[in-house]
Amino acid sequence: MMLMYFVSPLPQCFLLLMADAKSTLALVELTNAFVFAEAVVIFVAYRFVRKNTGTGILQKASLHDLGYIFGGYAAGLMSDAIFTYLNYITYHQTQTPNNQIIERSLFDHHQLMVGLFIISMVIVTPIVEELVFRGMVFSLFFNSNQAWIKIILSALLFSSGHESNTIFGFLMYAFTGIVLGFVYWKSGKLQNSIALHAVINIVAVLAIFFL
Repeated sequence: MMLMYFVSPLPQCFLLLMADAKSTLALVELTNAFVFAEAVVIFVAYRFVRKNTGTGILQKASLHDLGYIFGGYAAGLMSDAIFTYLNYITYHQTQTPNNQIIERSLFDHHQLMVGLFIISMVIVTPIVEELVFRGMVFSLFFNSNQAWIKIILSALLFSSGHESNTIFGFLMYAFTGIVLGFVYWKSGKLQNSIALHAVINIVAVLAIFFL
């Protein structure tokens, strides 16, 4: 688990290196490295979760799943507003360092890098992080009847994987992790926390471009 915690963000390094690529060949090689590394991380995490839970990512969907996804998004939206406000009035910070990195990565860089970064944000990252922080953590730690401990642990690990330099920035990501963990626990479907995570990231990307 700890190995996956440190390894899962590494494919993003290939994207960031694209900013300094001097040739088309370098861009192609970094793209291939990024795709291969992400595929390996997803494969290893998926096999682990499948082995320990007996279920895959995709299960039969229902209308209740939409309630979990959009209810979770509403809860996350309210918590983000509260912690962003507290962060601003306490530390005069309007963005976390993590969001600043994302914003810089979406502007003034090669179009291929920006395109891959967006795909990573809205598709790959939700799958990887939910497999690792929800799927693996829930499978490895504590008994099945200790769900809230699993949710809190996964939320703390999730938040520590997102760069923040204030307590309210850390709590903002931690609460998002709690919401994602709650959705996974209550629905029993990893696809729901992945979908919720994807919605959160899609809105974040759109906000950067259009707000």
